[in-house]
This record gives sequence, structure tokens and C-alpha cells, in this order.
Amino acid sequence: MMIGKSLDRIREYLEGHGASYTLKRLGQKAAQQMLGTYERRRKREAASAEELHAQRQHQPDAGLISVVIPVYNTDPGMLNALLDSLEAQTYEQFEAVLFDGASTRAETADVLEARCKKEPRFRPVRGEENKGISGNTNEAVRFAEGEYIALCDHDDLLSPDALWRVADCIARKQPDMIYSDEDRITEGGRKHMDPHYKPDYCPDNLVSDNYICHLTVIRKAVLEAAGGLRSGFDGSQDHDLFLRVTEQTDRIEHLPYVLYSWREVFSSKSHTELYTCLENGCRAAAEHETRLGRKAEAVPVNKEIRLWYDIPEDASVEALVHGESEEECRECLGELAFRTDWPNLTGSILVAEEDGRIPLINEAARTSKADYLLLLDARVTEMNRYFIREMLMYAQRDDVAGVTGVLTDQKKRITHGGFALGMAHTAQCVNEGMYVTAGGWHDMMNKVHNVSAVSLCCLMVKRANWLDLDEGYQGGLAAADLGMRQRRTGKWFVFTPHAQAQRTPCALLLSGEERNARDNARFETAWGTDIHDPCYSSRFGKKKANYQF
Repeated sequence: MMIGKSLDRIREYLEGHGASYTLKRLGQKAAQQMLGTYERRRKREAASAEELHAQRQHQPDAGLISVVIPVYNTDPGMLNALLDSLEAQTYEQFEAVLFDGASTRAETADVLEARCKKEPRFRPVRGEENKGISGNTNEAVRFAEGEYIALCDHDDLLSPDALWRVADCIARKQPDMIYSDEDRITEGGRKHMDPHYKPDYCPDNLVSDNYICHLTVIRKAVLEAAGGLRSGFDGSQDHDLFLRVTEQTDRIEHLPYVLYSWREVFSSKSHTELYTCLENGCRAAAEHETRLGRKAEAVPVNKEIRLWYDIPEDASVEALVHGESEEECRECLGELAFRTDWPNLTGSILVAEEDGRIPLINEAARTSKADYLLLLDARVTEMNRYFIREMLMYAQRDDVAGVTGVLTDQKKRITHGGFALGMAHTAQCVNEGMYVTAGGWHDMMNKVHNVSAVSLCCLMVKRANWLDLDEGYQGGLAAADLGMRQRRTGKWFVFTPHAQAQRTPCALLLSGEERNARDNARFETAWGTDIHDPCYSSRFGKKKANYQF
């Protein structure tokens, strides 16, 4: 039975990601499970015995943290393992509120009774009916006495330093929401695998997918103001809740440690009712956008949440096509007008050598009368029909500094999907060289998400949000500098995989490892070399932005 389910999942993955990337992932999983590659990494990254001892000796001033656990007919072994992980916490001032939704399994009740007698911080509450995961969690929250609520499933595990690191963050920063990295554990609890190293809070990532997941801790007052969990979204109840919490606050902190292990149980709702969960996630995303005053429809496409924003049909777009000859610029502009469906499109031709384009771009942007600007390298070709529309949907937002689509070579290998900053070569194209159909890490290249910077080869921006490029740069690092400056304004860059075109690797795309030496020195002088990219985890290697350890 288990083998059949595994084969079904492999076939399904193969259809969505292609043979090459599927074989790569199978190799990674085999290495994790048979060779223990992640287990060794996990031990290196986990808090040492000395660190855990020091944590016990120095308790952060964070007050009571309430861990809320909805229980219903939980496997006794799994429940005991969770309670063991709670008893091992180095932070002492916590309670675990275990709301049992009228379990009919005697062994579950026996474990609760026995463990709660021995550990006064475990507080059992017996309900008269099973209200489902959302209802049972809400009941647990109602009985919780802490200022902060840690959400926890009944069959998962916390690392021993989980609550200490949360408490330390609370004591230092007083956030309203905290989340950590996580991994998965096999159903029998024998092996850890698939670490999820997450970015810092990225709003577009969260709309597309509940990447925050576990461990998540929310200030109780904020959780209650958001309305708690909603039963109509079971399967995507956390996703719906987190979206509503972000409407209440932007004081959100990410802890870049694997503090939570999600148990892979094939009978769980996320496995057995995947499409119901996806449909509920779409509803949550659409309602979230509506509450923010942005009318949008959300539909499931290839197991992803895809948004369709309403956009004014009279919005004007000026394409600033830059290249080394008037002929290639005209050809690009003609192809853009022919291939795409946006009616109110005009174009300007900017002819200069690659290292002399930036002043021309700035001047054209300053003098443009259009609502939106589309910076486009003249050698970008094969735009898909909705190339302009897809980027416009996001560029219209006041909080967006710029939008890019995905550029590939003729073999459909990625040449641009946004930049990761703070890399060994300053900035790197995300997933450069990967087949675009593969999807990559957590299927990121099939989802709209935030990046820290985008290339000047393909950038759409609302003219009101335009920020002049630094004319001290000659090449592609001007875009990285723009990303750093726009970060200070609180605006986001957005990548959408649904706007597609072709462009072979080039200097403006920051392909490969070579960088303009003068530009590199200018960037390092302005920003230093130790740059934190909030959209790309520092747990990954720095040589390439391909999500490799």
C-alpha cells in the first residue's frame, strides 16, 4: 500500500517537474534516507549540549508561552513523542494546552491522563465534541493563559531549543508573529529529511503558498483580533489565519533555525484531500486580497494558487527598449506589440552600448507620461501573450517596486528569475540554468514570489514608484543597487512565472561569475560584503543561487 502511494507521488511529480529534476530530487531523497546526508547536517546545525545547558541557565524575560495542541484520537506513540519534546524544552516558562475533541480512542485519553499527572505544565481540556482541527485549536486558545500562542499539531516534534529561541526573540524584539524553519520526520519517527529553509516574511510568497507553516507563534491579542482559525478552511486553516494576521501587523520575525519537525503521515488531510486544501487556500488568498482593497480571483493551476487581479484596461504602458542598434530595438518593440495583448502600449528606443544605457534609461523614465514603464533589453524575444498583463497585475500595487517575468534560453533553461543578493559574486540569478518546467525548490519557479532585485533586461514598474538608477554603475549591478535602495522604502520586487520570454545569458543578467570590477567595488563600498537577502535563506550556499546546501 505504502509503495503504491509512493509510486503515485513519483509519477505525479514527474508530470509536473520533468524527468531531469525528478531524478535529481529522487537522488537527494535517497541520499537523505539511506546515506543520512541531512541527518548529519541537522546535527551540525542543531544546538549543542553546551548551548542547551547555557540556555537553561539563562532564561529570557518573555513571560508565559502557551503551546496549543488540538488532540483527537492521536496515536499514543506520536503523542508521547510530542510531549517528550516539550518536556525537553530549555525554556521553562510555558504551558501546553491539550484540547481533546472527545477522542473515542482509549489509548489517547490514557496518555493524556498519565502524562498530565506527572507534568504540571501540561493542561488537558476535554471537549464534548470533536470540532475539527480549527475548532479544537480555538478552544485550546480560549483556555491558554500566555501572552503568546505557539501553534502545534498533535503528532509533530519541537527541537529542545524551540521555545527558548522564541522567548529570546520576544524579549529582544517584542514581535506579534514569529516563525521558524522546519523539516519533516518519517511517520515512524526514525529519520529527519527535507529541511525547509525559509525566507524572511515575504507577502507574495505567503499569498501563493503557506511557506510559514511551523513553528509559528502569535501574540494572543493579535490572534484574537484576526478572528482565530476558521473551520471552513480546514486543510488550509493555518494559511488563512496567517494571511489575516499579516493584515493586523507587520511585526513579523523569522528564526532561521529548524525548530519544528512535521511528521509525514499519509492519512493526513494534506495528502488525502489535496485539492480541497488547495481550493480552500485559493479562497483564503482571494478574500485576503479583497480585504486589502485589491479585487482578485484565485484559482488552482497545477497545484498552485494563481491570482488574477482586476486591472484598469486604460492603463498606459511605455516600453523602454534598450539595445546596441536601432534595428534590434525596433524588432523587439514590434515583436512585443505583435505578441502581447495590451492595447495601450507605446515604445521608446534607447540605443547605446551596454555600459552606457543607464543614463538613457533614467532620462526616458523621468520624461515618460505613461502610467507604467517596461524596461526591456532589445534581445528579449518570444514573449507570451500575457507578458504585459501578468506584470501589470502586480506593478499596479503601491507597495511594489518592480516586477519581472521569467527569461529562458532557447532550450527553456532559466537565464533570469530575479536576483539573490549577498552571494559570492555579489548577485546571482536565481536557479540559472535550471529547466523552467522543473519548478525547483518548493516549486518556487511556478509560484509568484518576492525577490530582492531584478534585472534591467525585464522590469515593469509603476512610473510613480520609479527610482532613478545610480549612473555610477555601468552594468547589471545597477539593478542590485536599486534593489537595496528600494528595500529602504519598504517596497517589494515581485517575480511572476506567468510572464515568459527568451533572452540568452548576458552581462545585464549577471550570468555566470564575471562582474564588472568597477561596479563591484562601487556596490561593496555602498553596501558592504555581508548582505542579508530577506528573500533567500542564508542557509544555502553562496556560490550559486540554486537552493543548494
